[in-house]
Amino acid sequence: MNPPDIRPFAAEDLDRVIAGIPSEEPDALRRRLREHERGDVVWLVAWVEGTPVGYGGLVLDADRSPEELVESRGLPLVDYLVVEEPYRRRGIGRELMLALESVARDAGWPGVMLDTGTGEDFAPARALYRSLGYVDRGGIYLGGWSDPDRPGVHLVDRLTIWVKRLR
Repeated sequence: MNPPDIRPFAAEDLDRVIAGIPSEEPDALRRRLREHERGDVVWLVAWVEGTPVGYGGLVLDADRSPEELVESRGLPLVDYLVVEEPYRRRGIGRELMLALESVARDAGWPGVMLDTGTGEDFAPARALYRSLGYVDRGGIYLGGWSDPDRPGVHLVDRLTIWVKRLR
């Protein structure tokens, strides 16, 4: 398999991204495209042979809650990363992460942070982050948020925080 082509989410790609990444709700993808167009989040899409197979986002310095800014120490936040199941374990998540880091580095940030779940289903993600040089800051915290695509749905998860210095 050739390396994925990773490029910013573009309006002309929306229909193909919705079709190629069926694990994501179309409204969530539409919202993420709007975030990208406003500059709130840099969303990158991974393409394999012309098919979108995953994406990830990086929040640089959009309006974030004071709690989130304190927790991240002001570093950009990897907001989300997903690769469709048939394309996992092929290095696509790694390439997306490296591309997001490059965005942060080019913007002059000294590092990047992210959080991830503590359950066994997140073990591959934690292994990826560790292999890329992210350091688990230790401890577990409860992260909670409201799903903007499903009013009234509030999610809570046990999370760990990971940080990587870029320079």
